[in-house]
Amino acid sequence: MRAISGATRPTERIFGGRWSALCLLLICLAAAEFILRGPLRAVQTATQFNDFLSPYIQAKALVRGMDPYSPQVLLQLWPPQAPHFLFLPKEVASGTLVANRGFPTAYPITALVLVAPFSALPWNLASALWLVTNVALFACMLYALVELAGFSYREPSAILLIAGTLALAPFHTGIVTANVTLVAVELSVIAIWAARRGNEIATAVLLATAVGLKPQIGLCFLLYYLLRRRWRICGIALALLLGLTLVGLLRLEVGHTPWLANYISDNRILLETGVLGNFTAINPVRFGLINLQVALYPLLRNIALTNGAARVIGAILLGTWLVNFTRRTHEDELLDLSAIVVISLLPIYHRFYDATLLVLPLCWAVVSWRKARPGAALALLLMVPFLIPGGTLLETLEVNGRIPATLAHRAWWEAFIMAHQVWFLLALSVVLVCQMGIGRRTLNIRNAVS
Repeated sequence: MRAISGATRPTERIFGGRWSALCLLLICLAAAEFILRGPLRAVQTATQFNDFLSPYIQAKALVRGMDPYSPQVLLQLWPPQAPHFLFLPKEVASGTLVANRGFPTAYPITALVLVAPFSALPWNLASALWLVTNVALFACMLYALVELAGFSYREPSAILLIAGTLALAPFHTGIVTANVTLVAVELSVIAIWAARRGNEIATAVLLATAVGLKPQIGLCFLLYYLLRRRWRICGIALALLLGLTLVGLLRLEVGHTPWLANYISDNRILLETGVLGNFTAINPVRFGLINLQVALYPLLRNIALTNGAARVIGAILLGTWLVNFTRRTHEDELLDLSAIVVISLLPIYHRFYDATLLVLPLCWAVVSWRKARPGAALALLLMVPFLIPGGTLLETLEVNGRIPATLAHRAWWEAFIMAHQVWFLLALSVVLVCQMGIGRRTLNIRNAVS
C-alpha cells in the first residue's frame, strides 16, 4: 500500500485508492438506510408488539416457576407497559392463541434461561436494553467480518463489505421485530472470528449462546466445527448447553410445574396447524417465509409432497456439501460456512430475518472477487433481492389492491414472483456448493502438475 502524504485528499487519507469518495458515499448511504430502517424504526414502534415480548414473558414465568409455554400464564404475566390486545383473552379462552398468533413461542428452555436476566427489568427497560444489545453486537459483528476478510479499514473492499452488510434488509427487519435470530447470527459470526484467533473457550461460549437462543441458526455452526474436529470447542459448547437446560429444568422441577405437554403442543401447532408457520393460503403473511415450501406449494398443491420435496432438495445439497467438504485438501472456511448456512435456510421453517446469515456469503464474495470472480459475482447478484423485503412488499401491494386479482392467485405468480427470494437462495446454495467443488478440482490439478 502506498505511503500517505500530507497532500493526500481527506477521502483518500481515510480509505485510499481512486474509489475512496465513492466508497465513502456508499457507506454513508448504507449507514443512513440501516439507521432509518433499523434502530430508528424500532424506537418509533417501541410501544407496539414485537417478537421479544413473548420470550420475555416466558422467561419471567420460568423464573417464577410457572409454565412458560402456557397461554394462560402468558396472559397472567402480560406486562402493563406492553400493548394490550382485545384478542388476547378471547383467544386464550378459546385455545386458539398459539395457532393464530404464534405465541407463547416454542423456544427451547435454554433460550428462556438466557433471556431471564432481561425479565428482571420492567418491559420498557428490557425492550430498550435488547435493542441496544442488538445494535452493539451488530457493530462487533462488522468488526469481526472485516477481520475475517483480512482487509485493512483503508481498503475499498472493507468499505464495500461493511456497506453491503448495513444494506441487507433482513438485519433491518430483525432489529425492528426484536427477534432473537439477529443476536444468534451476530454471536455466530463473532464466534468464527474468535475461533480463527484460537480462542476456543470464547468460541464455545458464543456458539452455545447462539444455539441456546435459536437452534435452527446455531446448530449448523456447531456441526461445522464438529466436522472440523474442533473437539474442545464442541465439547465446551455442548456442556454449556446441557448446563443451561438443567438450570431451566431444575427450576420447573422445584416448582413441580407441568410444562412438557404445552411445549410439545406449541411446537406441533407451529409446524403443522399454526398460521404463522404455514406455507399455504391459510397464512396471509406466508411470503415472509424463505424456506422452500413456500415456493414449491403453489406448484405441488399438496402439503406432504411439498415438505418431502423440500427435504429431499435440502438433503441433496447437504450431501453434496459434505462430499466437497471431506474431499477438500485445503481450507476455505468462509466458503464452507457460507454454503452450509444458506442450505440450512431451505428445508425447514425460516422467516425473512433469518436471511441475516447471508452476511457470510457476502463476506466470501467480496474476499474472493479476484481469485474466483465469476462465482463471487454471481453470488453477489443472487443476494441483491435481499436488499429489500421483497415478499412482504409484494404482499402489502396485493392487500392494497395494487396487484390485479387475475395475477394474485395464479400458481406461477405465487411460486416464482411472490416467493422469488426462495429461488434466489436455492440458486445461491447451488453456486456456493459448486464453487467448493471447483476449488477442490483446481487444487488437485495444480498438485498433479507440480
